[in-house]
Amino acid sequence: MLTKMVGGRRAFTLVELLVVIGIIVLLIGILLPALSKARRSAQRTQCLSNLRSLEMAQMLYASELRGLLVDPGDGSYAPQGSWIGMLQPYSATPLVRKCPADNSPYFDSLDTDLTPAVYRMTSYGLNNYVTPSHAPLGTTPPEKITQIKHSASVVQFVELAELGSYAVADHIHVDQFYSPLLPNSTLKKICNAMPVGRHGGTRNGWDGVLNYGFLDGHAAPLPLRDVYVSPNQNIFNPAIAP
Repeated sequence: MLTKMVGGRRAFTLVELLVVIGIIVLLIGILLPALSKARRSAQRTQCLSNLRSLEMAQMLYASELRGLLVDPGDGSYAPQGSWIGMLQPYSATPLVRKCPADNSPYFDSLDTDLTPAVYRMTSYGLNNYVTPSHAPLGTTPPEKITQIKHSASVVQFVELAELGSYAVADHIHVDQFYSPLLPNSTLKKICNAMPVGRHGGTRNGWDGVLNYGFLDGHAAPLPLRDVYVSPNQNIFNPAIAP
Protein backbone atom coordinates (compact mmCIF):
# COMPACT_ATOMS: atom_id res chain seq x y z
CA MET A 1 0.00 0.00 0.00
CA LEU A 2 1.42 3.34 -0.99
CA THR A 3 2.01 6.13 1.50
CA LYS A 4 -0.50 8.92 1.06
CA MET A 5 0.22 12.64 1.25
CA VAL A 6 -2.15 14.62 3.47
CA GLY A 7 -1.82 18.39 3.51
CA GLY A 8 1.66 18.12 2.06
CA ARG A 9 2.79 15.70 4.75
CA ARG A 10 3.46 11.99 4.59
CA ALA A 11 0.67 9.94 6.25
CA PHE A 12 1.00 6.48 7.76
CA THR A 13 -0.48 3.61 5.83
CA LEU A 14 -2.71 1.07 7.54
CA VAL A 15 0.13 -1.48 7.52
CA GLU A 16 2.51 0.97 9.16
CA LEU A 17 -0.04 1.80 11.84
CA LEU A 18 -0.60 -1.89 12.58
CA VAL A 19 3.16 -2.41 12.88
CA VAL A 20 3.46 0.48 15.36
CA ILE A 21 0.50 -0.82 17.38
CA GLY A 22 2.06 -4.28 17.40
CA ILE A 23 5.36 -2.91 18.71
CA ILE A 24 3.55 -0.98 21.46
CA VAL A 25 1.60 -4.09 22.51
CA LEU A 26 4.83 -6.11 22.56
CA LEU A 27 6.57 -3.51 24.72
CA ILE A 28 3.64 -3.44 27.13
CA GLY A 29 3.79 -7.23 27.36
CA ILE A 30 7.48 -7.04 28.22
CA LEU A 31 7.22 -4.18 30.70
CA LEU A 32 4.10 -5.19 32.66
CA PRO A 33 5.64 -8.33 34.28
CA ALA A 34 8.74 -6.32 35.20
CA LEU A 35 6.63 -3.56 36.74
CA SER A 36 4.51 -6.12 38.59
CA LYS A 37 7.64 -7.80 39.96
CA ALA A 38 9.07 -4.44 41.07
CA ARG A 39 5.78 -3.53 42.77
CA ARG A 40 5.68 -6.89 44.57
CA SER A 41 9.29 -6.46 45.71
CA ALA A 42 8.53 -2.98 47.07
CA GLN A 43 5.50 -4.30 48.95
CA ARG A 44 7.55 -7.10 50.50
CA THR A 45 10.23 -4.62 51.57
CA GLN A 46 7.66 -2.29 53.19
CA CYS A 47 6.02 -5.23 54.96
CA LEU A 48 9.42 -6.32 56.31
CA SER A 49 9.97 -2.80 57.59
CA ASN A 50 6.58 -2.92 59.34
CA LEU A 51 7.51 -6.17 61.09
CA ARG A 52 10.93 -4.89 62.13
CA SER A 53 9.28 -1.84 63.67
CA LEU A 54 6.88 -4.09 65.59
CA GLU A 55 9.75 -6.24 66.83
CA MET A 56 11.78 -3.22 67.91
CA ALA A 57 8.76 -1.93 69.84
CA GLN A 58 8.40 -5.37 71.44
CA MET A 59 12.03 -5.26 72.54
CA LEU A 60 11.58 -1.83 74.14
CA TYR A 61 8.32 -3.02 75.72
CA ALA A 62 10.15 -6.02 77.16
CA SER A 63 13.06 -3.89 78.34
CA GLU A 64 10.77 -1.62 80.36
CA LEU A 65 8.49 -4.40 81.64
CA ARG A 66 11.12 -6.94 82.69
CA GLY A 67 11.00 -9.04 79.58
CA LEU A 68 7.21 -9.22 79.20
CA LEU A 69 5.82 -10.50 75.90
CA VAL A 70 2.84 -8.81 74.29
CA ASP A 71 -0.31 -10.94 74.42
CA PRO A 72 -3.36 -11.34 72.12
CA GLY A 73 -6.18 -9.06 73.21
CA ASP A 74 -3.81 -6.66 74.99
CA GLY A 75 -4.40 -3.00 74.24
CA SER A 76 -7.65 -2.03 72.59
CA TYR A 77 -9.68 -2.28 69.41
CA ALA A 78 -8.58 1.22 68.44
CA PRO A 79 -7.43 1.90 64.86
CA GLN A 80 -3.96 0.58 65.63
CA GLY A 81 -5.52 -2.73 66.57
CA SER A 82 -5.37 -4.86 69.70
CA TRP A 83 -1.84 -5.75 70.85
CA ILE A 84 -0.30 -3.23 68.44
CA GLY A 85 -1.88 -0.55 70.62
CA MET A 86 0.17 -1.86 73.56
CA LEU A 87 3.40 -1.51 71.59
CA GLN A 88 2.66 1.93 70.14
CA PRO A 89 4.03 3.91 73.11
CA TYR A 90 7.38 2.18 72.50
CA SER A 91 7.72 3.42 68.93
CA ALA A 92 8.75 6.92 67.90
CA THR A 93 6.54 6.71 64.81
CA PRO A 94 3.06 5.24 64.26
CA LEU A 95 3.29 1.47 63.90
CA VAL A 96 1.92 0.36 60.53
CA ARG A 97 -0.76 -2.28 61.01
CA LYS A 98 -1.39 -3.05 57.32
CA CYS A 99 0.85 -4.82 54.81
CA PRO A 100 0.72 -2.96 51.45
CA ALA A 101 -0.03 -6.29 49.73
CA ASP A 102 -2.99 -7.03 52.00
CA ASN A 103 -6.24 -6.91 50.04
CA SER A 104 -8.62 -8.07 52.77
CA PRO A 105 -12.03 -6.42 52.42
CA TYR A 106 -12.51 -6.36 56.19
CA PHE A 107 -10.44 -3.23 56.81
CA ASP A 108 -13.32 -1.27 55.27
CA SER A 109 -16.27 -3.64 55.69
CA LEU A 110 -17.46 -5.53 58.74
CA ASP A 111 -16.98 -9.29 58.89
CA THR A 112 -20.58 -10.25 59.48
CA ASP A 113 -19.76 -13.94 59.97
CA LEU A 114 -18.98 -13.04 63.58
CA THR A 115 -21.31 -11.81 66.29
CA PRO A 116 -20.87 -8.96 66.89
CA ALA A 117 -19.49 -8.11 63.45
CA VAL A 118 -15.98 -6.67 63.55
CA TYR A 119 -13.41 -5.04 61.29
CA ARG A 120 -9.98 -6.43 60.47
CA MET A 121 -7.58 -4.79 62.90
CA THR A 122 -4.20 -5.67 61.39
CA SER A 123 -2.35 -7.67 58.77
CA TYR A 124 -0.15 -9.09 61.50
CA GLY A 125 -0.76 -11.71 64.17
CA LEU A 126 1.03 -13.40 67.03
CA ASN A 127 2.35 -16.94 67.09
CA ASN A 128 0.35 -18.45 69.94
CA TYR A 129 3.32 -20.53 71.13
CA VAL A 130 4.98 -17.35 72.43
CA THR A 131 1.94 -15.74 74.08
CA PRO A 132 1.23 -15.83 77.81
CA SER A 133 -2.49 -16.59 77.49
CA HIS A 134 -2.88 -18.58 74.25
CA ALA A 135 -0.02 -21.09 74.32
CA PRO A 136 -1.12 -24.63 73.36
CA LEU A 137 -2.32 -26.99 76.07
CA GLY A 138 0.48 -29.12 77.41
CA THR A 139 3.11 -26.40 76.99
CA THR A 140 4.44 -23.92 79.50
CA PRO A 141 3.13 -20.47 78.51
CA PRO A 142 6.05 -18.04 78.27
CA GLU A 143 5.47 -14.71 79.94
CA LYS A 144 8.90 -13.24 79.31
CA ILE A 145 11.26 -13.19 76.36
CA THR A 146 14.06 -14.40 78.64
CA GLN A 147 12.25 -17.74 78.97
CA ILE A 148 12.86 -18.44 75.28
CA LYS A 149 16.39 -19.73 74.69
CA HIS A 150 16.76 -19.36 70.92
CA SER A 151 14.95 -16.08 70.33
CA ALA A 152 16.68 -15.49 66.98
CA SER A 153 15.13 -18.70 65.65
CA VAL A 154 11.58 -18.31 66.98
CA VAL A 155 8.82 -16.57 65.03
CA GLN A 156 6.70 -14.09 66.98
CA PHE A 157 4.81 -12.10 64.31
CA VAL A 158 3.15 -13.55 61.21
CA GLU A 159 0.94 -12.30 58.39
CA LEU A 160 -2.74 -13.15 58.73
CA ALA A 161 -5.00 -14.62 56.04
CA GLU A 162 -7.17 -12.05 54.30
CA LEU A 163 -10.37 -14.12 54.41
CA GLY A 164 -11.87 -16.79 56.63
CA SER A 165 -11.74 -17.30 60.39
CA TYR A 166 -8.34 -15.65 60.81
CA ALA A 167 -9.17 -12.51 58.83
CA VAL A 168 -10.19 -10.54 61.93
CA ALA A 169 -7.97 -12.38 64.43
CA ASP A 170 -4.86 -11.06 66.14
CA HIS A 171 -3.04 -14.39 66.56
CA ILE A 172 -2.79 -17.83 64.98
CA HIS A 173 -3.02 -21.33 66.52
CA VAL A 174 0.01 -23.15 65.17
CA ASP A 175 -0.83 -26.25 67.21
CA GLN A 176 -3.92 -26.70 65.01
CA PHE A 177 -1.94 -26.93 61.77
CA TYR A 178 -1.56 -30.70 62.09
CA SER A 179 -4.15 -33.37 62.79
CA PRO A 180 -3.12 -37.04 63.13
CA LEU A 181 -6.52 -37.97 61.72
CA LEU A 182 -6.03 -35.77 58.63
CA PRO A 183 -2.27 -35.51 58.10
CA ASN A 184 -2.65 -34.45 54.46
CA SER A 185 -4.69 -31.39 55.42
CA THR A 186 -1.75 -29.56 57.01
CA LEU A 187 -0.99 -27.25 54.08
CA LYS A 188 -4.65 -26.27 53.72
CA LYS A 189 -4.91 -25.46 57.44
CA ILE A 190 -1.79 -23.33 57.31
CA CYS A 191 -3.13 -21.43 54.28
CA ASN A 192 -6.39 -20.82 56.13
CA ALA A 193 -4.37 -18.99 58.78
CA MET A 194 -1.72 -17.23 56.69
CA PRO A 195 -1.65 -15.87 53.09
CA VAL A 196 1.10 -18.25 51.95
CA GLY A 197 2.81 -17.02 48.79
CA ARG A 198 1.87 -13.35 49.17
CA HIS A 199 5.50 -12.30 48.69
CA GLY A 200 6.72 -14.90 46.21
CA GLY A 201 6.79 -18.58 45.39
CA THR A 202 3.63 -20.59 44.80
CA ARG A 203 0.37 -19.36 46.23
CA ASN A 204 -0.78 -21.83 48.89
CA GLY A 205 2.32 -23.96 48.27
CA TRP A 206 5.21 -25.14 50.43
CA ASP A 207 7.54 -22.75 48.60
CA GLY A 208 5.18 -19.80 49.14
CA VAL A 209 6.97 -16.84 50.73
CA LEU A 210 5.74 -14.71 53.64
CA ASN A 211 7.44 -12.26 55.97
CA TYR A 212 8.04 -13.25 59.60
CA GLY A 213 9.16 -11.29 62.67
CA PHE A 214 11.49 -12.98 65.15
CA LEU A 215 11.88 -12.51 68.88
CA ASP A 216 15.42 -11.13 68.61
CA GLY A 217 14.10 -8.17 66.58
CA HIS A 218 14.83 -9.18 62.99
CA ALA A 219 12.37 -9.98 60.21
CA ALA A 220 12.84 -12.14 57.13
CA PRO A 221 11.00 -13.42 54.03
CA LEU A 222 10.91 -17.22 54.08
CA PRO A 223 9.26 -20.03 52.15
CA LEU A 224 6.78 -22.03 54.19
CA ARG A 225 8.90 -25.19 54.13
CA ASP A 226 11.60 -23.30 56.10
CA VAL A 227 9.08 -22.27 58.74
CA TYR A 228 6.81 -25.27 59.23
CA VAL A 229 7.04 -28.89 58.13
CA SER A 230 5.43 -30.78 61.00
CA PRO A 231 4.70 -30.47 64.74
CA ASN A 232 8.24 -31.73 65.32
CA GLN A 233 9.93 -29.54 62.72
CA ASN A 234 9.07 -25.85 62.80
CA ILE A 235 10.29 -22.53 64.13
CA PHE A 236 7.10 -21.56 65.93
CA ASN A 237 7.52 -23.85 68.93
CA PRO A 238 10.41 -22.58 71.13
CA ALA A 239 10.92 -26.08 72.54
CA ILE A 240 12.09 -27.43 69.19
CA ALA A 241 13.36 -24.35 67.34
CA PRO A 242 17.04 -24.77 66.38
